[in-house]
Amino acid sequence: MGWKIELLHLGKMRCHKSRMIWTENRETTIEIPVFGVLLRHPEYGTVVYDTGLPDNWQNCLPEGLQASFPVTEQIPMAEALAKKGLSPEQVDMLILSHLHFDHAGGLRHFAGTQAGKAVIISDTELANGLVKAFTGTGPSYVRELLDVPGIWYRTISEEQDLFPGLRLFLQQSHAPGLIGIQVETDNRGPVLCVSDAVYTEENDAAELPPDSPNPQVSQGFLANLKLLQKRRRENGAVMLYGHDLDREQQWLREDDGGI
Repeated sequence: MGWKIELLHLGKMRCHKSRMIWTENRETTIEIPVFGVLLRHPEYGTVVYDTGLPDNWQNCLPEGLQASFPVTEQIPMAEALAKKGLSPEQVDMLILSHLHFDHAGGLRHFAGTQAGKAVIISDTELANGLVKAFTGTGPSYVRELLDVPGIWYRTISEEQDLFPGLRLFLQQSHAPGLIGIQVETDNRGPVLCVSDAVYTEENDAAELPPDSPNPQVSQGFLANLKLLQKRRRENGAVMLYGHDLDREQQWLREDDGGI
């Protein structure tokens, strides 16, 4: 037996579609999911990738952030894990794709746990995120969500095998050194978890970046997408996007035994 992958539904937000993908109508809004990834292996243990929104999002997220990404649903990490018969204390390893509020917001649930003693993050994103959080220069990085007593970070600087069948790779889109996961699973075959490097299937299929006035954002997105598409072809993998509601809902139904 090998790795099994499941999703942890952790909430939803709304935002302008243009934040996810270029669109002619910049006033269109969409609902996007927030989720974590649960990986279980009979020999190597339980791994969680990303932790969702903070439980106290109303009080800790800046007003501007709440206006741009209004939260419509928030499910605590401990509650999502309990639905899978687990607690934070039973998670062996925690990986953060990056340190934005909707991916690192549930870190507090792992304070003082085995997983919380060595949270995996890239060295470039840790440096980037902490500087922005402590100086207030990046609204998606919230200091109280990252500077948590009982949480310690373990950094990586290059692609590496974490366990047999589970490989970490670094991306240069959305956040510097955003961690992706390549995992060989028994229930879904090869999977690429790419987080916010690619938001939706539409980004991938149409090769369209988010709408940004900064040309470097589009260039970085498209360059990274080409690398992901090459990795997918080489491994016959399916791509799990960072905020694709249809894909998340489909996987959740399948995880529950639906069609």
